[in-house]
Amino acid sequence: MPFKRILCAVDFSPDSLEAFSLAAETAKLHSAALHILHVIEAQPVVPEWLPIHGLDEVELYVLNKANSAMESLVRSAESSLQGLSFKTEVTSGRAFVEILNRARELRSDLIVLGSKGAASLEEVIAGSTSERVMNAARCSILIAKRQLKHIRNE
Repeated sequence: MPFKRILCAVDFSPDSLEAFSLAAETAKLHSAALHILHVIEAQPVVPEWLPIHGLDEVELYVLNKANSAMESLVRSAESSLQGLSFKTEVTSGRAFVEILNRARELRSDLIVLGSKGAASLEEVIAGSTSERVMNAARCSILIAKRQLKHIRNE
């Protein structure tokens, strides 16, 4: 089954970076378009802890950091992405919801995710993003797990 539109969600954790590598390889293999998505999940905020307009500054700071991380990721994989049609996107919301929405909008054939991301207590209780996407997606899913390298002491 050839894939034509691949969505890869990254949170910059080691497993999501492995997913990114696999997504790029798969996109090259199938001459597919690659959409690289990072979702900034909103954290609860107590307004009294922030100065006036402080929330806007925090949001802008987080957005700038996410865009910078995405640019670094693409720059570090320049040779892997060469010749590929790809687009990057940074958005905010609930990760699994945004991933599923984007996959539907793009009519993705494949979603590539890391098996573990930056876990929160909510994920421990309600399930991981990859688990939620896997259970609800209408297309194929590839869950990547980074390989641990064993170091031998001699």
